[in-house]
Amino acid sequence: MAASWTLAYQALKYLPITIVTPIRSAGPFFTFIGAILIYQEKPTFLQWTGFFLILFSVFLYSKIGKKEGINFKKNKWIFAIICATFLGASSGLYDKFLIQNLQLNPQTLQFWFSWYTILILLIILSITWFPNAEKRKEFKWRWSIPAVGLLLLTADYFYFKALQAPEALIMLLSAIKRSQILIAVIIGGIVFKEKNKRKKLIPLLGIMIGVFFILYS
Repeated sequence: MAASWTLAYQALKYLPITIVTPIRSAGPFFTFIGAILIYQEKPTFLQWTGFFLILFSVFLYSKIGKKEGINFKKNKWIFAIICATFLGASSGLYDKFLIQNLQLNPQTLQFWFSWYTILILLIILSITWFPNAEKRKEFKWRWSIPAVGLLLLTADYFYFKALQAPEALIMLLSAIKRSQILIAVIIGGIVFKEKNKRKKLIPLLGIMIGVFFILYS
């Protein structure tokens, strides 16, 4: 997850949020495949339909991205966000193993996850940030920094609690989590005044319908 966040934030620095978030929302694609191959989860017809609808919608986003000067085949930050999405999905599959197979409780998992993430990010910062005096001077403290951390920990806690249920399918939980795209694309597009907001609503709707099919099938 530390690698996923590092790649995702770097991509977000150079790409519009209305491009980054929809690609991140394709995480259920990777989780879907892993859930079938590793855990033998068996999707229904509606779940398969939602799965391919999400995939097709992300393809539509790539076409819109080209109009904003973003070439999905040549832009390294596109590859960064795709790798971040893949790593995040892999983490979700591992979460299921830890909670359902090893039967760790959510509090234990969250404690060790947070502790190891701190250590890993300190190593990354010691290479990329601490030695750079200019970057340290540019840093400004904001209330939103701890707020992001608290919100993330709260969201993860509820996610782990949901995953604790024996009948919980990781492919469904992953898809539900990606409904956050609604906030990022609509509100993010308005706040940051990004281009082609109306055109992005079409693939956004496709992703939401795909999530709906997976969730309610």
